[in-house]
Amino acid sequence: MESNKILKSVLFASAASLALCATAAPAAADNIVAGTYYTGGFTTAGTPLFGPGYTTYTTSLGPSAAAPGAPWVITLATDNHSLTITDMETSGDQFTLYDNGHLLGTTSAPCDFCEYGMTSVAGALADSNYSHGVFGLFAGTNVITGTFDGVVGTGDFVFEVSTPEPVTLSLFGAGLVGAAAIGMRRKKKSA
Repeated sequence: MESNKILKSVLFASAASLALCATAAPAAADNIVAGTYYTGGFTTAGTPLFGPGYTTYTTSLGPSAAAPGAPWVITLATDNHSLTITDMETSGDQFTLYDNGHLLGTTSAPCDFCEYGMTSVAGALADSNYSHGVFGLFAGTNVITGTFDGVVGTGDFVFEVSTPEPVTLSLFGAGLVGAAAIGMRRKKKSA
């Protein structure tokens, strides 16, 4: 008798748990792809970053794509990805980024109104007058949001989630194997 009550309680709890899972909000679908440059925009200080931006910019892969509406969602299989973001057009813009509501960081301090007309992403990343930053992303679903913290107002930024370099990963693996071999050799000599 007592075991029937326990079994009924377990079954009821399981059914209730399944019902809650079925009514929970669905996970956000990915709307950005690693290895693609996206242009987003902003308006006044303290307001959220949004997509798409106002202009298309030159990247190493061709023209930037228009960012979808924020938040930007990407699911990653590994931790070795990064988000790179840079101010474009007029210097003086700075951004604070979040991943799943947690602070990723703030881009570098810009030079207010020192430069105008930057249309090359590589040029903006190489120019210290333009604010930019690189932030690590973790495996799993990354929900990226941000705010505009600058003084210029109404402008563009470009961002990209990098794909890990296979050569770098293989070199890292080779380094680990080499270190293990040296450790084993030293252990044999001391024995």
